[in-house]
Amino acid sequence: MSKHLIWTREQDGEHNGKPCYEYFAASKDRQCEYFVTWACDAGFGFTAIRRDPAKPGTVEYLTARNGIQWAHTLTRCKAECEKINERYQSGT
Repeated sequence: MSKHLIWTREQDGEHNGKPCYEYFAASKDRQCEYFVTWACDAGFGFTAIRRDPAKPGTVEYLTARNGIQWAHTLTRCKAECEKINERYQSGT
């Protein structure tokens, strides 16, 4: 099974006349999901969750304090999400 995430983006308004996007990623089995957000004063950050198929409707946050983990750039956010996904998929 591929460990890489499937990424999508959706336009979410504008900032200074330029489009802003929301980024979303999921593992192939959709058990891990990643939501990338942007703040004009902090750059990019992400929230990562894992869905337990044995407990429908519940999630486990993979980011500290159930919140956003700031990585400052979109490239770094995506890389961090891929690392978390690989770690989860490999079971470590």
